[in-house]
Amino acid sequence: MTEQKPGNVQVQRMENTALENNCTAVLSIADTVRTTLGPKGLDKLLVDELGNRFITNDGATIMLSIKTIHPVAKLVVEIADRQEAKAGDGTTTAVILAAEMIKEGKRLIADMGIHPTLIVRGIELGIQRSIELFKQMAVKINMKDARLAQVISTAAGSRMDGNQVVSLVSEALNILKNPKGKKGMVNLKKSIFLINKPGLEDMVFDGIVIQRQLFDQQIPDRLDNVKAILLKMDLKEIKESWIKEMRNYDEIVRMKESQTKMTKEISDSICMTGADIVFITSAHTDDLLLSNLLEKNILLIHVSNEELLNIANALDIQVARRKEDMGKISMGTLKSVCYDEESGLLFFENHAQRKMVTIIIGGVTKVTSQERWRAVKDGISAAQSALNDGIVAGGGAAELCISEKLKEENLNGGVDSIGIEVVAHALSSIMRQILTNAGFNGFEKMTEIRNKSGEYGIDISTGKEEDMFEAGVIDSAGIKINALKSAAEIVKAVLRIDRILIASSPHNAVVGNPVNETDPKI
Repeated sequence: MTEQKPGNVQVQRMENTALENNCTAVLSIADTVRTTLGPKGLDKLLVDELGNRFITNDGATIMLSIKTIHPVAKLVVEIADRQEAKAGDGTTTAVILAAEMIKEGKRLIADMGIHPTLIVRGIELGIQRSIELFKQMAVKINMKDARLAQVISTAAGSRMDGNQVVSLVSEALNILKNPKGKKGMVNLKKSIFLINKPGLEDMVFDGIVIQRQLFDQQIPDRLDNVKAILLKMDLKEIKESWIKEMRNYDEIVRMKESQTKMTKEISDSICMTGADIVFITSAHTDDLLLSNLLEKNILLIHVSNEELLNIANALDIQVARRKEDMGKISMGTLKSVCYDEESGLLFFENHAQRKMVTIIIGGVTKVTSQERWRAVKDGISAAQSALNDGIVAGGGAAELCISEKLKEENLNGGVDSIGIEVVAHALSSIMRQILTNAGFNGFEKMTEIRNKSGEYGIDISTGKEEDMFEAGVIDSAGIKINALKSAAEIVKAVLRIDRILIASSPHNAVVGNPVNETDPKI
């Protein structure tokens, strides 16, 4: 028996302490969102420094609201943010997968003495194989497939006012089913515009809605068959501060004359297009230009850059960036323009082409309206991902099936088998957590369907095995794949960390004793 040196024992303890510390940080973050997973997941009440309250079970919202100083915990939050930005949903799944892999990896490193690089290599192979299996299981669908509504229901049905949220998204998709003159995949994130307006009734409008207060009494409440152009140019008037900087009167006169001439040229160019409405991003407009357009019954509406792009996408027209462009670009036609003075909303109804739908999300309070808005957003993201990457059985059924396949393929063992087992364990934890949140013993229920195909899961209402596709519990394969990739990224980073050091700069962190470059012995 070999005697271990005291120095080696101390190093080993430091490494285990760092791993234990990092694992605890990740698990504490994951435990915050675990109970939100699944149809019977619970909500969280978030309160910020100003006393503002938010009720939500949206994983991304919860994660991004967490205040933490632990560096690894911050990594988890960043991964959650990345998953939300890329896939729009699946944040809770990504965090739970990461936590389970880190917990299992820590056990192998600390208790069994297996080197982290061996585990990480196996995890990489396990992730790669899992993604391949997800893609093989995925069933392609299109906008007319009835299962698309079930995907939305799985993603948003358990949220606040879930049935109403699912109905809103489904109605918007029905409008976009047969867009005229449009080929290829529909980009739902560009085609569906969301407005959060507490106090109003929910509405799905076939067109564009903009929040804007108009104070000109001459503007009619409704216009029909409206022609519109889009401008992105500076139309500011001369500021008084600029005039004060002029050295003499002649300079002021020349500047004003030049401004007046340019304004007239722009207004004449707009009038020559035959447009009834001009959408413009310039925050301020020259009074003379505004007056000239009103005389010609041309309505000028200020919009944000995002709104301008949405309108351009809906009307399938280009944006004029120079005066010379106005004669070259085509105009868009709107079936009608209506203004609701009470709500401050402008409704632009689509004409021949259906390329933009607006969902107005109401609510009794600002808090509930925000949560319903997040649920609608998740439903849209899930639908888009399902159209892009296909669908798989929900309720953790697909993950459990892949977990069992990884174990079967890994029977021969080998160096990499340990890391693959880590991935298999994490994948099975999704169904286990959903069942636990529903009040069942997850381990016990999962044994009933381990040998079933990837479509079978547990009905959380009855506790009986059921085909998830027939039950309408369907998920997007793309969101699951992205969640797995996001989780793997942080797992591989955390398991390889053996020390936590305080460095003066992240680019020159020093391990061990610092070297003194001025030491004459060197």
